[in-house]
Amino acid sequence: MNKDQYQMTIEEDIAQADYPTLFKGIWTGVLISLIMHQFINH
Repeated sequence: MNKDQYQMTIEEDIAQADYPTLFKGIWTGVLISLIMHQFINH
């Protein structure tokens, strides 16, 4: 029962998330990954 309650809390947090900030974070992560890939492979 605690698992269900925990899952509901996560879903509520995601529903209330600040989406522009979330996408900015994802985009930043992608750019950092690409830059690191460039340095490692060249």
